[in-house]
Amino acid sequence: MDLNELLVGHWSSVPFSYGVMEASELGLLGDGRGWSAWFNADSLCVTRLRWHCPEPGVLELREQWTVAGELGGTAGPLAFAGTEPPVWAGEVTRHRYTIGSAVPMPDADPLPAITFEEAVEFCHTFARGPREITPEEDPSHRVPPPAGR
Repeated sequence: MDLNELLVGHWSSVPFSYGVMEASELGLLGDGRGWSAWFNADSLCVTRLRWHCPEPGVLELREQWTVAGELGGTAGPLAFAGTEPPVWAGEVTRHRYTIGSAVPMPDADPLPAITFEEAVEFCHTFARGPREITPEEDPSHRVPPPAGR
C-alpha cells in the first residue's frame, strides 16, 4: 500500500469555508484507514474509508460505509446527537492534490493546506490539523457498521 506520510492526520475545510453554511473534514490514519465528514449547523454525515496514493500527487478514497444524523453540540470535536442506520458504500474516487499553503480569506496569513483539483466532500482546500490522530477521533467511532456483507 502506497501512503504519502504527508497526508496522515486531520484536515479541515473550516478556515476556507467563510461565508458558507457547511464544512468538511478528513481524518487519514497511517495504516490506510480514515474518514470524511461533511457537516452544517444541524447535520453530520461521516464516511468510513480506506485511502492510499496509487501515484505521486493522487489520493484514492475507497468508501466503506456511511452514516448520517443530527449534529450534537456546538463546541468541541464533531459528534452525533442521533443517527440514521448506517449504509454500505463502495465508491472509489481519485483526487489529484498539492500540499503547500493557502490563504483562507483576504488579509489572512497562509495556512499549511492540501488543495484538490476535484472536490472532496464538497470542498477543494483543507487546512492541516494535528498529524497524530486516533480512530476514536472519527465522529462515527461509536456507530457499528451496517449489518450484512
